[in-house]
Amino acid sequence: MAEQKHNKLIIIGVVVALFLVAAFFLFPEPQPETEVVVIKQEVYIPPPPMESKKSPVQFTDVSNITGIDFKHFGGGFKTRDGENSRYMPETMGPGVALFDYDSDGDLDFYVTNSTSFPGHSIKGYTPTGRLYRNDGEFKFTDVTKIAGLDFNRYSMGVMAVDYNGDRHQDLLITTLKGVILFKGSATGKFSNVTEAVGLANKGEEGESNWTTGAVMFDADGDSDLDLLVVSYVVWSPEGDIYSTMDGKRKSFAVPDIYEGDTPHFYLQENGVFVDVTEKSGIENFEGKALGVALWDFDHDGKLDIVVSNDTQPNFFYQNLGGGKFEERGMAAGIAYDENGKTRAGMGIDIADIFNDGTAAIAIGNFSREPTSIFKMSGSGFFREASQQLGVAVPTNMILTFGLRFADMDLDGWLDIVMANGHVEPTIQDVEAEISYAQPLSLLGNTRNGQFTDWSESAGAVFNTPMVGRGLAVGDLDADGDLDMIVTENNGALKIIRNDIKNAQYLRVTLIGSPPNTDAIGAMLELHAGGSVQKRMVRTGSSYLSQSELTQTFGLGDYGSIDKLIITWPNGHKQELTKLVAGKTIKIDQVSGQVR
Repeated sequence: MAEQKHNKLIIIGVVVALFLVAAFFLFPEPQPETEVVVIKQEVYIPPPPMESKKSPVQFTDVSNITGIDFKHFGGGFKTRDGENSRYMPETMGPGVALFDYDSDGDLDFYVTNSTSFPGHSIKGYTPTGRLYRNDGEFKFTDVTKIAGLDFNRYSMGVMAVDYNGDRHQDLLITTLKGVILFKGSATGKFSNVTEAVGLANKGEEGESNWTTGAVMFDADGDSDLDLLVVSYVVWSPEGDIYSTMDGKRKSFAVPDIYEGDTPHFYLQENGVFVDVTEKSGIENFEGKALGVALWDFDHDGKLDIVVSNDTQPNFFYQNLGGGKFEERGMAAGIAYDENGKTRAGMGIDIADIFNDGTAAIAIGNFSREPTSIFKMSGSGFFREASQQLGVAVPTNMILTFGLRFADMDLDGWLDIVMANGHVEPTIQDVEAEISYAQPLSLLGNTRNGQFTDWSESAGAVFNTPMVGRGLAVGDLDADGDLDMIVTENNGALKIIRNDIKNAQYLRVTLIGSPPNTDAIGAMLELHAGGSVQKRMVRTGSSYLSQSELTQTFGLGDYGSIDKLIITWPNGHKQELTKLVAGKTIKIDQVSGQVR
């Protein structure tokens, strides 16, 4: 009996031991929480998004009183099986340029147009771009034909500048097949000089040379204007690639599926443009460019170039002098976004947005990609600051094409205006939160290092959806404030009046020494109220468009001006005092006279 009892105890002990071992593995003793090692990084934690504030300025769509009957034609057609053509260029245009074509002192404008694709022309319909003469009080007259601009070409963007120093404005138009240069004259008649100046498209028939943005400036220090033209992708009707979002219908393609193309750079020599793309350091076939802007970032008197690329890294071309450039987008910090990714760069602008002497680059992007603001540091490096500046939240869901820094409320601080609109008409079938037509955006400068969304309270025109593309700003009615023209893809354009009241300003038009009569590259510094505003006279910026070359300075509550310092393109400085607010003045570089 004792032995049996002993055996039972052994068995019980073994069972208990097994149970304890199992419990140890199945229910381990809680361990103290493991410390997470965080690798410290230079990460800025943005403040909560600012609430939208009431806009101090109102805008009115006055298109219906202007007499303008323009409507953009993208060239779309129905295929044999009844499907929409959805060729990529259809959804991209048009652009617009503000300039004084007849030298009467007010702003006229030219808007580009497309045409039918080969084999799909419309009987009795020949679309052209339009030149509209400003007759005052927002009335315009179509003078396209009498000006010699009633040509038919698949056009994209436009730039207005006096390229040859004869004091008449010329037009350079980008197209699906290179560029067209029209020389202006004293009679207001334009002549096509593309071939004569060496800019004729030298590609084979049907070969792509899809040009988009363009700038002219003195790149090599010889005083005349040179030319940079950026290109998008290698595309032709014959090489069109079928793309679909829902697996049922053709959609507009993304640029990823096409090869990129290089910007083209030309030095002007004795009135002829010589292609120096390769030896200048500009050549780069990784680009898919839609926007280009100029600025002198290192204050050496030589203009640098920034190119916004669609789904490719952005380019930063530092001007080394003598027509030579070095691409350093990665080194400068603008090639990618803050997460190291490329975005769908479109419209672009550059300015000293906080009156602190440092430049910022703004680039409009695709839906779910906020507008990029790259702020320059003292070391010459850029850092994306969209969230910190209050720009990311109001721009995250929109798709931005036209974009411009401009002092819309004339308080002495630059605001941001944007033209928005998706590329795909059926986008809401796959993304319910995103619309095809989208309202314009107006982000107001708070003067304390941030922007706030004024859009909803800036007038009905900022709450009316449109398929926005090109955008240009300028004083259309000579009242001192900045009005706007916004183009719509496959639609009419909008003439938008700025209705601010009793604001103080100074507007400055520079008359440069020939051959750079527009004083491209001149820097203006206005000192007033303890603040210094900087503006540069430049071509390009926005999307396929160009704003007026006259520079507008808002004076806010200051009322008085301490001084205006002009650094002319040749480096000569001129200082002016005793200037009176509320005027538009012209300053002549040769004589030094102010009138």
